[in-house]
Order: sequence, then C-alpha cells, then structure tokens
Amino acid sequence: MFLKAVPVFSEGRETAMNEQLLLRAETESLAGTVLLVSAVSFYRLTVNGQFVAFGPARTAKGYARVDEISLEKYETSSDINVIEILVAGYYCCSLATVRQPSFVVAELRRGEEVLLCTGKDLEGFRFCHRVRAVERYSAQRHFGEVWDYTEQNPYSPAYRVNLTPVEAPQYLPRRVPYPTYEIQAAEGFASRGRFRYEEARPCRQTRASFPINERWGGYGEEEIPVKPYRWIQKQQMEKKEGRGSFPVTLGEGEYITVDLGRIECGFLSMIAEAEEDADVVLGFAELCDPDVPLGFNEICEPGTCAFTNINAQNVIEYFLPRGKEICAESFEPYTCRIAVIMVKKGKLRLSSFYVRTFEYPRDRLLDHPVQDPKLREISEAAKTTFVHNAVDLYTDCPSRERAGWLCDSFFTGRAEYFLTGSTVVEDAFLENYRLYQNEGEFPEGALPMCYPADFQDDNKFIPQWMMWYVIEVGEYLTLRNPKAGRELFRDSVYGIMKMLERYENEDGLLEDLPSWNFVEWSTANKWVQNVNYPSNFLYAEMLRAIGNTYDEPSLLRKAERVAKTTRERSFDGEVFIDNALRGEDGVLRNTRNSSEAGQYYAILFGGVELNASPYERLREHIQNSFATFDKTDRAFVPVNAFIGFYLRIAALMMLGEREVLSQDLKRFFGGMVASTGTLWEYKTQIGSHDHGFAAFAALAIGFVEKSEK
Repeated sequence: MFLKAVPVFSEGRETAMNEQLLLRAETESLAGTVLLVSAVSFYRLTVNGQFVAFGPARTAKGYARVDEISLEKYETSSDINVIEILVAGYYCCSLATVRQPSFVVAELRRGEEVLLCTGKDLEGFRFCHRVRAVERYSAQRHFGEVWDYTEQNPYSPAYRVNLTPVEAPQYLPRRVPYPTYEIQAAEGFASRGRFRYEEARPCRQTRASFPINERWGGYGEEEIPVKPYRWIQKQQMEKKEGRGSFPVTLGEGEYITVDLGRIECGFLSMIAEAEEDADVVLGFAELCDPDVPLGFNEICEPGTCAFTNINAQNVIEYFLPRGKEICAESFEPYTCRIAVIMVKKGKLRLSSFYVRTFEYPRDRLLDHPVQDPKLREISEAAKTTFVHNAVDLYTDCPSRERAGWLCDSFFTGRAEYFLTGSTVVEDAFLENYRLYQNEGEFPEGALPMCYPADFQDDNKFIPQWMMWYVIEVGEYLTLRNPKAGRELFRDSVYGIMKMLERYENEDGLLEDLPSWNFVEWSTANKWVQNVNYPSNFLYAEMLRAIGNTYDEPSLLRKAERVAKTTRERSFDGEVFIDNALRGEDGVLRNTRNSSEAGQYYAILFGGVELNASPYERLREHIQNSFATFDKTDRAFVPVNAFIGFYLRIAALMMLGEREVLSQDLKRFFGGMVASTGTLWEYKTQIGSHDHGFAAFAALAIGFVEKSEK
C-alpha cells in the first residue's frame, strides 16, 4: 500500500508502556493530496491545528489497517501547511487491542508522487503534554489521560527523538466507513457550586473488572504522581445555583456540571483559558440527575451521578499555566451525558464544552418509519446505540471496553443489516477473527471470546461464543453477504467443530465443555455442567449452519439427531430442563433446574413446534412471561438482559407474537430512552448504558410495525 514509507517509532521505545510520540512535517500546497496512515496503538491527525482523524480501524495481531485521508480541504492561505500525527503506543494487554510493538507509518501523496513519508521526512518528538505514568482507564482498555501544558514548547530540542524503522505488519484496507466528527456542544452549564476535600469520605479504590497484574501492564502506586479518580470521590459538593451560560469563570474550589441531554460518544473537549496557574479535573458519567448534587463516592443511587458504578476511571486532569488558552480534546473517545469541571487550583475561564462525535455515519442508516410513538423513541435510541458501537468493529460498549465480543456480534450483525442494508462493519469484524492465529493459549481450533484482544491470565475462552460465531458466519454467508468467500471461513468453522467433537458423549451430546461456559447472565450459568441442554440446542444449530453453508447433508442429519435427543431428554412435559448431572454410578439424571432462557434456546434451535399439543402450556407461559408458572418444586430463573431477553425477542419474532413483543419492548427499553437516549447493558442502572447488542431492538420494532401496515 505504501510506495516509500516505512513504519517507525522512537528509538528503543516500541515496547514501552503508554509512550507518546508526536510526528511533525511541513509541506507546501495540499491540493490533490492524500495521506495514507496507520499506527499501533492509535493516532490522532491534525493539519494546521485542525482535527482531521482518529484511527486506525483495529484488526488482528500482525496486521494493520490503513486509512487514506484527503487533506486538500485543510489547506490554509499561507505557504506552509503543518501536518502533525500524535501516536499513543500503549503496549499493554487489553480487550480493546492486541499488545504488539508500537509503530506509525505515513505517506503523503499527490497521485503517485510521494511528497512526505515516515523513514525520511517527518520529525519526531516525545510528546510532553500527555503524562505517561498514570492509572489505567480500565482493565479492558488502556491508560487514563492527564495533560500537563506547563511546558510551552513541545517542539523543544530536548524532546526530539530518533525515529528508527521497526518490523512492518501486513497492511489491510480500512473496509469500514470513516467515522463522523460532528460537534455536539453544551448550551451552557446545568449547575454551579463549590466543593471541599474530605479525607473521611469513602473512595472506591477498585476500578477494574479484574486485577491489573504485571502481565496486564500498569504503573506502580509510587510511580503515579496524581490520581484524579480517587481525588474526585473525596470531594463534598454543594450546589449554589442552577443553569447558566458560557463563558463562565471558576475559581479554586468551584465547579460546574454540564448536561448534554443524552449520551454522546466521542472526544471530550473544552475551550478555556487559565487566568492563573490552574489544576482542572474533568469527571464524566453516562447517567445523572443534574439537579441533584453529585455523589461521586457511591454506587449509583437514584438522583446521583453514575460515576463509580462502571469499571472505568471517567476522569481527566489538566495542568495549565497562567495565560494558556487551550482547545483541550481527549485523545481517546469516551461516552458522556453529564460532566463536571472542577478547579482544584487557580482560576479558569471556560468558553465551551463539547463532544466531537466518533460514530458510524448516520446518513448511511436506512429510513424505517415507526408509527407507534413509544416504539419510535426506542428505535431512535437503538440507532444511536448502533452508531456508537459500529465505528471500526462491533463493540460491546464505547466506554469501559470498546471490545469486539462474539455472540454480541450475532445480534449486532442482524441489526447492521436491518439498519444499513450492508455488512461493511461485519465484514471487518469477521475478518479480524478469521485472521486470528492461535499461539498456544487455547486448544486447537478454539477462538477467543473477544478480538482483537489479549487473552486473560487463565487463558479463558467461551465454547458457546464459538458456536455463535459459526451461526453468525452461516447467516452472513448465506443471507447477508452471499458474495463473500465461503472458503475463507472454512478453517475457522471446521476447526471449531472438530474441537467441540472431542466433548461429545455416548449420546452425541456435548458434556463437560472446558473453560468459561456461558448461557446468560443469570443463575442459568451455574447449571452448565455436566450436560447443559441449552448449549446442546446451540450445538445443533451450529451443525445446521455448517451443513447449510457448506452443503454437508451429513451434518444436517447430525444436527437433527442432536436437536431431537436434546429435546427428548430435556422436556419434562411442561418446560425444558437446563441440565443433567452424571452420578457416581455413571448415569446422567436430569435436575429440576429450569431457566427461562433455556426455553428460548429450545424454541429457536431445537425444532420445537409450539403449536403441537405437548407444548401448549409452554406457549402460554411464554405469552405471559411465566407469570403463572408454578415454581414451587423446581429451581427457576427468569431471563436477564443478555442474552436471555434478546433470545426472548428472537423467539417471539419466530412465533409471530407481535403484540406480546411490542409490550415487552416498551416495558424493557422505555425508561432507558428518557435517561440516556441509548439502550443499556442491563435492565438496571449498572454497567454500560450504551451497549451494542441492544441495537437489535430496532430490528424487533421493524418486525412489530410491519404487521400493522
């Protein structure tokens, strides 16, 4: 892809954590020019001080996607144009990227003429304005952001570095659309008040979903000079006044909150001037009542800021010298509805607060008119949730993780095709998995549960997620993108099948699957050993998908045998049982464990004909959400949000239960829309309030509305 450019990085620093590198070059006319650029981990491109792009699109280890960006419109009237590429080389384990040595490669062309390129023309500087020794933003992502602008000249010779060539990856095209970078500005502030430090206030020290050990990567407590996440929780805040307009001047111990009205996803930004040397802390959250003082120290209670209820450090700190005027934009994208700006020291004149969006282009969404007002609001929230979580691959959330999980992707893939009529993001998402190379961390044939990502310390993977991958690939190749090359996926699909075959018992059912077995986020997940019937219904569907995709009649026959055996073994005359345990005598016996989610696995994948007489009572239970189901002599668990409720949605669509589905959608999603304008990870106010798989609701609403036309 590159004619002359070679990948480079600061000499000897390509395996340093949180290394910040600034490349700079000057050129004359930008007319007709295109910049080809890629990096590990991420880059931010500016031309003549204007933001241009953030990238690249993520992909598999050993590969790099290349952006091609026209620069002509960024030309100024002066004779010289300045191109700057800021690179963050994180080199730590995460669920958002794969750890590999840092690099940047760039080439400015006009036609076939190379005007500038790395390895020859660009100067390199250690970027002094972003502090390296900081806490992790989350275990799943990388490092937080602390900005120190007290050094006025980042191009000082003291910061100049030698750029040396590094090993080149295999280059890939971007494939996905370039994101939109629109400005969503707060009209003013929502409240203003004072704060004071109270040492005795409780503080959530644990801010990660799992321990960040040495392998995972991070700085020691003694190496980190400031810890704004902990500091902000120690503040007692007192509201003094309500809404006001910008500009606003804040002195030491003063704060304002801003409310964007709904969750926005992108780069958090403020335009400000330090009237005195200043230390400013920006905290942000997805959910809050702006008229109530912010309770930073507590897990979210009604009327307080949901700041510590997600395993991410939603805080940025800025050190500003007197007279410094800044347009401070976060390097990384985050999600925010509510923000608080606190002057820890000095005086700050704040002119504006905004989010520069980082979204899949909304103008590529198809028009699906929705007549029902409540369903229309949910549909719009589903669209917003989709564009936030389909920028370069399917992500679970654009906040804590930005990770590409299997199974989530099954539902988001259906949503993308419904919302856009295309598969461009799914193309890239599945390509990443297809390019994955097992380096011995998993059994032969296994795939990671999310990717591009680093495997966890116990080499955890999810067998069921691999089955969902095969089912998604089957739909993708036969329904959504038949022109895609089926042979490209054969190795990964058949590798999974061969791996799972090793766990078939004497009845042909899967038994004692390894690693982390996942059915859904409920007690059902404790009923996965020895023989888990929902997993076997899923296995039948996986075999069916391979048989249909690759024209293997023997696999179709096997799929029906697995479905029939599972159906007969697990149905007790009223509902389906979740599991059977093998006793000391070697005999498998059913438990009395029944999950609601298990019923939907059976309906969707088990060949169950609910109109047949044996299943009449089960259909009644599904229609009334198991409200009249007698649970006295069994363990029964209702569905959780994921994946149980989404399986219910799919089952109701299969059964044609449009009215039941309509009421379910309104009941489950309705409150989310008013709070955040997005759809959530759970049905309660914990975790992410902007979760990619929830975009599936748009497809369900389309199904409901279609029946009413």
